[in-house]
Amino acid sequence: MKSILKTTRYTKKISVAPKPFVTELALVDIFSSLVKEDSRNINLEHEFDCGFGIADLVVFKTNKDDDLLDLGKIPSDWAYTLKALPFKKAFSLEYLTSLSGTSENSSKKALNKFIDAGYCIRIENNNYIKIRQPKPLCSSIIAIEAKLRDWKKALWQASRYKIFSNESWVVLDQYRANAAKLNIEEFKKFNIGLATVSVNGTYEEIFSPTPECHKSELAYWKANSLLAKKRLSLSSF
Repeated sequence: MKSILKTTRYTKKISVAPKPFVTELALVDIFSSLVKEDSRNINLEHEFDCGFGIADLVVFKTNKDDDLLDLGKIPSDWAYTLKALPFKKAFSLEYLTSLSGTSENSSKKALNKFIDAGYCIRIENNNYIKIRQPKPLCSSIIAIEAKLRDWKKALWQASRYKIFSNESWVVLDQYRANAAKLNIEEFKKFNIGLATVSVNGTYEEIFSPTPECHKSELAYWKANSLLAKKRLSLSSF
């Protein structure tokens, strides 16, 4: 699995940072400016909340198929349930309720969304059929946790994002990053990337993690649905 960070146009100039960042937002803004969204379907999403902490930034590469955005038309918490439904086989509302572990009322509302999005149809005897399999929007997801100085907290938070992402990184203020560099083995142990950015826009990559599979199918499908929902909202303007 190739890291999509390697395919984006980063500026990499190792130099002494002239001064520290004042806010984490400023750090994230500078870092974001170094990741170029382009024709290779590289996209950015700020303050991404998939239920496992809020990542400061998610860099994701989308597959080239407009139909994949339909995943954003259903409730994000139900994306994996939709994936788990039998394909082209009849199922009942009771089956969906049992599969999801929710109430019949919640299942019925979700099922109506599945139908509206074109994934399911209703047939005779109050049964339903999934006529189209959902597919993930993203071919790769990278989560970024930015911090001014607290690398230990950043490492812990970044580790949580591995539940839905293929890579997870910590990005620190270059001016205050020495402690993290001295503890680089901690990042390697958990396969968390480490990079630094300075106020003048210089970027240094300390450790690049090995891309790996997400830890949870449930979280992965929810993330794809949330990102599809965001892309849909942007395309409506």
